[in-house]
Amino acid sequence: MKKILVVDDERDVRTMVVNVLRLQGYETIETDNGIDALDLIKKHTPQLIISDVMMGNMNGFMLREILQREPLTARIPMILMSGLSTEAGAWKSDPDVEYISKPFKIPDLLLLVERSLQSEK
Repeated sequence: MKKILVVDDERDVRTMVVNVLRLQGYETIETDNGIDALDLIKKHTPQLIISDVMMGNMNGFMLREILQREPLTARIPMILMSGLSTEAGAWKSDPDVEYISKPFKIPDLLLLVERSLQSEK
């Protein structure tokens, strides 16, 4: 069973994503911040990380940057969620990161999850 970490400081969004993933048969881990996410990643080594971009103590970009410094976590695929526009080209600079704009449709998220897990290195 594939393990997915969901990181979002908005409880409703996090709960909805976790519930949808569980219904699809994925094992999930969740937290509301990037600092706790780092601990969970070390303990559980998820196959995919879905994270909000804008969070209080550590945003999604900072989380990705820290993960890229470690060989064991550098290639974990990541989906970043944001209410901000993701049309800017700079957001597409990392091939191991997918982006989805909030609000999003569940089928769109599940498509990104499947694609990210297929490209898992």
